[in-house]
Amino acid sequence: MKPKFRDYLTILMALVAIFLSGYGLGHLIGEKKGRKLAPSTIPLIQNSEDSTQPWEERTLDRLQQTLSLNAEQEAAVEREIAFISKQINKSRNETLRKYFLSLLDLHDRIRPHLTSEQQKILKKDRENLQRSLK
Repeated sequence: MKPKFRDYLTILMALVAIFLSGYGLGHLIGEKKGRKLAPSTIPLIQNSEDSTQPWEERTLDRLQQTLSLNAEQEAAVEREIAFISKQINKSRNETLRKYFLSLLDLHDRIRPHLTSEQQKILKKDRENLQRSLK
């Protein structure tokens, strides 16, 4: 006796029911246990009360407190932070430059679609962007 389409459909529906039951049960158990991430031993981002303090100083202070660095280690960590700070600032400046160039390109692309009055407004905005780029 050959299985009929109805038999295949019954098997498929049973598999769907099993899957949905397992998914629902897993969701309920996961919520009861409370999915928690492992706590970090070194908090990377922390809202400091003194947010005017440069990030380099806050990072060094946080590492000093967390790791209890000696004077030699602190000097080495301070050099590494300074090195990374230079890389971050260089990357930031390059990214801002690319951002402003992309906006200027956008102005070039949309100008043909604008009226003459809109183009005058866009020209003023473009001049501001060019000053920011310099």
